[in-house]
Amino acid sequence: MLPIAVLLVLRLLRHYQSGYLGALWWGDLLLVVGWIIGWFLAEADHLFYATMCNPHELTCQRVRTEIGNKNWRNAWGILKQTESERTRLPIRNILTAFVMTGVGLWLVTSGASLLAAGTCFGFSIRLFSEILSDNDHQKWYWLFARKFEEVEHRGLMIAWGLILIWQWSMLARG
Repeated sequence: MLPIAVLLVLRLLRHYQSGYLGALWWGDLLLVVGWIIGWFLAEADHLFYATMCNPHELTCQRVRTEIGNKNWRNAWGILKQTESERTRLPIRNILTAFVMTGVGLWLVTSGASLLAAGTCFGFSIRLFSEILSDNDHQKWYWLFARKFEEVEHRGLMIAWGLILIWQWSMLARG
């Protein structure tokens, strides 16, 4: 959450300096709401996997039963307890991460909706932070037919990080 907090402070200072502080708060609010939506969008991955991708697994059947009974809290608890079982997630992979980063680049540079830009940026930051903290980076490349070497992974992470820093700076400029 630190990147969005610093981003908002910089945007507010910029608005204050330009004398438009009162008129531009709506865009900043949309950016924060988009960030929150993007951040939690990654959580939909486990739910999607449990309900659509692998319905024959016992855990997925339990989740679907709880959802059918409208026991959302129990379904969410089961998903959180068993999240390490799911390794080939449809959203948590490097291809989705790069596509969302590319869409985010387009949204930031085109001056489109700050809600959409915040959603893409928040989602990309979430995936970036998760892949950096993950000890097994190979599970992020499951869509590809070959294994990625550590040096390739490191190079992709550096490039991705630089793009995210550039997006952040573009959003900070307002």
